[in-house]
Amino acid sequence: MSQKIYLISNGDFRDSACRECWPKQQETLKAVEAAFNQLGHDTEVWPRFDPQREHGFITKQYEGTQAFAQIDPKAPVVVVLSIWAYSHHVCGPLQTHKGPILLLANFDGTWPGLVALLNHTGTLDRLCVKHSRLWSENFADDVQFMQQLKTWCETGEVHHDHSHLVDADSLTLAPEANALGQALAADILQNKRIMGQLDPGCMGMLNALINPAKMGAIGFPVELLNQSDLLAEMELVSDKEAQGHLNWLAAKGVWFNWGVDQYEELVHSQVLAQMKMYSAAARIYKRFGLSAIGIPYQLGLVRCVPSSDLPEGMLNNGERPDVVDPDTGDVINAGKPIVHFNEGDMGSGIPQVLMHDIYARKGLPPETTLHDIRWGREYDGKFIWVFEISGGAPPAHFGGWANAKVYRQPRMYFPLGGGTCSGICKPGTITWARFYEQYGEIGMDCGIGEVIELPSDETQDRLEKTTAEWPIANAYIPGYGRDQCMATHMSNHITIGYGDILQELVATCLHLEIPTRVAGDVKDTLA
Repeated sequence: MSQKIYLISNGDFRDSACRECWPKQQETLKAVEAAFNQLGHDTEVWPRFDPQREHGFITKQYEGTQAFAQIDPKAPVVVVLSIWAYSHHVCGPLQTHKGPILLLANFDGTWPGLVALLNHTGTLDRLCVKHSRLWSENFADDVQFMQQLKTWCETGEVHHDHSHLVDADSLTLAPEANALGQALAADILQNKRIMGQLDPGCMGMLNALINPAKMGAIGFPVELLNQSDLLAEMELVSDKEAQGHLNWLAAKGVWFNWGVDQYEELVHSQVLAQMKMYSAAARIYKRFGLSAIGIPYQLGLVRCVPSSDLPEGMLNNGERPDVVDPDTGDVINAGKPIVHFNEGDMGSGIPQVLMHDIYARKGLPPETTLHDIRWGREYDGKFIWVFEISGGAPPAHFGGWANAKVYRQPRMYFPLGGGTCSGICKPGTITWARFYEQYGEIGMDCGIGEVIELPSDETQDRLEKTTAEWPIANAYIPGYGRDQCMATHMSNHITIGYGDILQELVATCLHLEIPTRVAGDVKDTLA
C-alpha cells in the first residue's frame, strides 16, 4: 500500500446537520490521522473545508464523484464516518475505484458513525464493491483496532471472525416448526405477499433496495408507489376523520408534549396532518392489495408535511383507530397491524411480513418493527444494545398506548415537525432478523435476543446519549455483541418482534430457498 492514504468525509444531505456535526468529524479525522501516522502513513483529507457551508462533508453524489475524480483510482481510501451519512454520495463513485477501500467509524451513541458504517457496508455489498470495515471508540489507544488497521495497511483487507454465524440448513429444527414453515412458504408462493414501496432509496440506503426479480422469485413482488400519491390521498382525508383518530389516541391515554411554537414545539396542526397520512397510507395499502407498505419520509416529504413516524407506529399496531375504505365502507384490516417498514427499507419489510404471518399462525401478538442499531455498552456484565428508530415502533412493544409518548421530532432533521411514537420497549424475548442482497444473492440473518428492563437512570442516560425523543429497546443478544454485530450485520437496521419464532422463521426461509444464517449463541442449541 502506498504511503499516502486518502480520508473521505461523507456526510448528511442536509447542510444544517453537517454544520452541527462538523466539529465531531474534525475530532475524528484528527484521531484517524494520528493512528495512520503511528503506522508510518501520511494522510490527505477530502473534500476541503468549505467556509461558505461551514463544513467539509460530501453532501451529494456529484460532490463524491468530483472528489474521487481527483484521487488516483488505485490509491487507498478510507471513508471516515462519525455521523449519519448518505451512503450513495460515495458508494456510486467507489464502484469504479480499484484501490483498497476501508469504512472506518467511531462507536458512539451521540455521533452515530457506527450506524452510517452499517449502512455503507450494506450498500457496498449490494453494489458488489469489495471493502473492509473497522470501528473504534479510542482509535490509536485501541490495541485491537490498531492491529487490524495495520493489517489493512499491509494487505488492503481486514477479515473478521465469523464464528458467531452458522448456515441454517445445517441446524436441526423441531418437526412442528418445519411443518409451519413449509405450509407458510407454500401459501406465500401461491398467493404472494405484495410489498408496497414508496419512492425507494431513502437517505442513500441502497441496501434498502432488493432486486425485484429476486423478490418475485420468493413470492414477494414489489408494488412501486409514488409519494406524491400519498400527498394526494392525504388531501382527500377530512379534518373530521383526522381529528377522530387524534381523539382516539387521547382516549387511550397517549401523552402529547404539546406546545405553541410550531417551529420548535409540537402543535395540533402537525399531528392532524399525521393523522391524515395514517388514513392515506391505510387506503393505499387496501387499494393495491398490499401485505406491507414502506414510507421513506426523508428527501421530499420532509419538505412537504410533518414526519411519518407517528402514523408508522399506529399502522404497525394491532390496536389502532379504524380507517374506513371510502370505496367500500369497510374498515381496513380491522384489529390487525398494517405492516409498515420504516424508511422504505425492503430488507426489513420482508422479515416483518414473515414474522407477522408466523406470529398470527401461532396466536401470538403480531406486531413488528425495525430499529437502528444505534449504540451499546456493557451493563452488569452484558453488552446491551440501544436499538432506536425515529418513532415507527408499535405501542404494543411498550405495553400499550397508555405507555406511548409523542414528542416533536428534532428540528435539525424534521423542520416541519410532527410527533414521534415513542416509548420504552417492554422486557421479553425477541426474534430478530435482517434480509439483504449481497454480491447478487439474497440472504437472511436471524437470531434470538431479549429486551432488558434496565434501571430508569440507565435507560435515561442511554436516551440522552442518543436521541431522547425516540422509542428505545435495550436489547441483549447473547453471542452477538458489539464486535460480532459490527463485523457481519448487513444493515444499519434490525427487525424485531416479541416471542421466540426463530425455528419457524428459519424453516419458512429455507422452504422459500432463502439462504439463511443464524447468529449468536442460539445457534448452538440447534446444532
